[in-house]
Amino acid sequence: MRHTGWLSIVSMLVAATVAAQDKPDLSGRWVLAGSTAAGPDVARSLTVRQSIVRTTFDGAPMDSVFGKLTVERQFVSDVRTDIYQIGISGGTVGGVVPTGRGTDLNLNIPEWRFSVGWEGNRLVIERRNYSGPTREVGPYTEHVEVWQLDARGMLILSVTDRGSGIESTTNVLRYMKTRERRHDPPRSPLCAATIEYR
Repeated sequence: MRHTGWLSIVSMLVAATVAAQDKPDLSGRWVLAGSTAAGPDVARSLTVRQSIVRTTFDGAPMDSVFGKLTVERQFVSDVRTDIYQIGISGGTVGGVVPTGRGTDLNLNIPEWRFSVGWEGNRLVIERRNYSGPTREVGPYTEHVEVWQLDARGMLILSVTDRGSGIESTTNVLRYMKTRERRHDPPRSPLCAATIEYR
């Protein structure tokens, strides 16, 4: 007899807070520079919003920190909105546990993990899918985005994808800041998706 179920584990690891004034503000509307050679999976424009937290959960004042990052990615045929909580790591663990195995640590249970945090003046967003506790145990995929501003104020987005059975790739995308549009045309619900990482 087998017991089937999903175990959802969300571990909230709050990183050390760093004052917002010490980090770059990525907010604004960004348009891809040199978009003619970009593939369909590259966003042509980004609308970024960073919320600033000025009080603790108890309402006490604190040094301002960036709390949430909202990114609207405009692709050729659709729009996707991602919402990230900066300084948070988490994920899910799920699988099928045979009866009588108990809490056998050798079981290869699929895991999905994410993390969003600052490394110096770079914001790093990571998503990982593993077949077990480490990527060595079976098929896996990893997606890493590094966001930073260069000396000219351009947004540099370095995207690395790697996994079992595929060649590791890194694309460096450059976006120029433009004025945000006040009136966007309505979008069909079939062409829009929102994903929140928290």
